[in-house]
Amino acid sequence: MNQISRRGFLQSTSLLAAATEPPRDTYETHAKGIRILPGAWRPHYPWEHIAWISPPWPSQDYIWLDFPEAIFSSQGLLFLSHVNPPITTVFHDLAPVAWQRMVDGISFERKLPNGVRFGGSLRRKSDAVVTLELHLHNGTRELLKRITLQTCAFLRAIREFADYTRANKYIHLAKTGWLPLSAPLPADASGPYRVGWRTSGRPVADLPVAVVVSNQAPRLMAMTWHTDTISMVANPNHPCVHADPKFKDLAPGESASIHGKLIFFEGKLEDFDYSKYC
Repeated sequence: MNQISRRGFLQSTSLLAAATEPPRDTYETHAKGIRILPGAWRPHYPWEHIAWISPPWPSQDYIWLDFPEAIFSSQGLLFLSHVNPPITTVFHDLAPVAWQRMVDGISFERKLPNGVRFGGSLRRKSDAVVTLELHLHNGTRELLKRITLQTCAFLRAIREFADYTRANKYIHLAKTGWLPLSAPLPADASGPYRVGWRTSGRPVADLPVAVVVSNQAPRLMAMTWHTDTISMVANPNHPCVHADPKFKDLAPGESASIHGKLIFFEGKLEDFDYSKYC
């Protein structure tokens, strides 16, 4: 074999090998599967409970879940994960509480000075679902009523969901179907779940789920507390989405827990069937 033929043979062999070898992972593509990690959003408020959750498709980005952001009750605003000067909280400058790692997720437990205890966990349920659990114990001597929470999914750190708009966030109405939160709510809409901030929103949605669609591919993230959901809301100036839950009234010494999900769906919004995740 002469030098020219040998060179051509080696080039052909190299091209054949490259064609048959599996593609190499890159920095972006090697990170596959849901990851749940202790995180931080505002490290100057060390009592925050922030969980970082990655989607199951290849991604270096994370949803930051404020878990919970706030606990409102008949005894006042018992917990706020950060300082908001216009808002008065019952307790201030709380000590940090560490996340506990589990094989499939993370959990925490906190006791407030008045005896109220609360905590929660996030676990990988499948390749597409993270289960959410929050529990609360009334350690006071008074009936604890009107217990509503904010659980904020902050989206700035996950670029495909991070657009500063309500147009990529959807709720479901019985007559309309999926409706972006940027659209006006129909005057005749009615349903068991509110759209807006907790108890101030209109009860118009027939499904207790808030959905964010990707700007990169036909896929989405959905958040729900199922029948314990009280409202869904989004903030265009602070890229986030909420499905906010409620607890039943708790007598002194009584405890309760609620359960929800973060759902990752690869497909079009019109093909997403919430009932499969109930």
